[in-house]
Amino acid sequence: MNMSPQDQDLEEQLRASLGTAPTPDFDSWCKRHPDATAVLKSLAPPAHTHELSKYIDRRTVMIISKVLAASLLIVCGLMWIGPDSNTLSQSAFANSIPGIDNVQTMKWTSTIYIRLSDKDGKKSLIRKERRLYAYRHPGQYRETFLDEEGKPYSVEITDLNAGRMLTLDLREKKAVLKFPPFRRDLRSPFAWVGDMIRERKYPGDGEGCRVKSVSLQGQKEIDRIQANVVRVITLNGLDQNDHRTDFFFDASTKQLVGMWGPNEVDLEFETLENGASVSKNEWYRMEPIGGLTHEIVLDTKIAASEFSLDPPADYAFEKMAKPTVTEGEMIAYLGAAARFNNQVFPESPYNAFDSDKFNAASYKDPKDRTKVEQAMIDIRDKIMMREIYRSPVKQFEEDQTVPNSFYYVGTGVEIGQADKIVGWYRLRQGKQLRAFYGDLSVKDITESQLPLNLLEQ
Repeated sequence: MNMSPQDQDLEEQLRASLGTAPTPDFDSWCKRHPDATAVLKSLAPPAHTHELSKYIDRRTVMIISKVLAASLLIVCGLMWIGPDSNTLSQSAFANSIPGIDNVQTMKWTSTIYIRLSDKDGKKSLIRKERRLYAYRHPGQYRETFLDEEGKPYSVEITDLNAGRMLTLDLREKKAVLKFPPFRRDLRSPFAWVGDMIRERKYPGDGEGCRVKSVSLQGQKEIDRIQANVVRVITLNGLDQNDHRTDFFFDASTKQLVGMWGPNEVDLEFETLENGASVSKNEWYRMEPIGGLTHEIVLDTKIAASEFSLDPPADYAFEKMAKPTVTEGEMIAYLGAAARFNNQVFPESPYNAFDSDKFNAASYKDPKDRTKVEQAMIDIRDKIMMREIYRSPVKQFEEDQTVPNSFYYVGTGVEIGQADKIVGWYRLRQGKQLRAFYGDLSVKDITESQLPLNLLEQ
């Protein structure tokens, strides 16, 4: 049976979506349904099998089976390919997508391709710049800049809820605490991707910018992963040109595994990767021509210290922003106070430990202090070194929470009680309700998860 090009395309798409259709086994069906077979025999007109086979061969049966299966998907509301055979409907991304939604920790790499050229444009080459990223929920980012030899030379640590950024010059050993120069996404690093492919919403506030199309472009290998390619074409309001971004989703797990954004619509990162080289010569012009996000790893273990806003001890330090106390430091402070207070959280978070007991421990020779005493002294001194001479909890509350949203109910809670809420608050950035527990864990919660007697007040 000869198929038209349109039928061939349809079959290939159905094969990719549905897999290989099972081989019809009419004999087995007859054995399982003898009554139905008898009825069919009584109704069937006489026919010559060899004549019927001229028109219905095995390939025709398989195609019909696939079309019927596709029809069932349409009836069930699961067909996500639009009228244009490659266009994806918004319902294609209705479910939670790993790497976009509910990200707790993540690492990834960004590779920027730059075209270097001489003054007359006759000579050029491609150079790569790599950056390493780490993310920790909620709103903590770490960006490491690498030189052409792959050695780190600069680090930027941003805590969105604290509203601070610490920049580290690794070569000059200089640290600067400042306000973040631009806003990152508090939801997760790539939550904006979900906005584009689900809501057709252009990220940011670009005037005149819009999403024109979202389509499936087959598969491609990235980082040795076979991935489905979803292409988004956007209209840039500034130059009125179309811009392309390809998103790569693991064909097996559906996780976001990469992104490619070329400045030239037809440019592919594989071509640039093969043509990239290292040069220490000076060039007249540098032009970024594409950016690849890849090597995405979810739920990886990242130490909280990687996001600390404290500069290394041997770095020259400049403060361009008022120091603050992060969420993690506030909870660690109360945890140290609870251990110092015989494993029980204090009655007040603002007077978290007995001053006389603390002073007595401070006067001891360091080698005579217990681990609990030393931990309490260390975290208090760490915060005081920032010239914060008040309760760290109060500093956190005023800097980072919605006014009057901080509640403390930790009186009598023992350290380690994972089912006991110690306190909760709403963060200024994003207004998310957060609670921390007796085991020092912290979670996003809803009001229904708060103690019932407090909701009634």
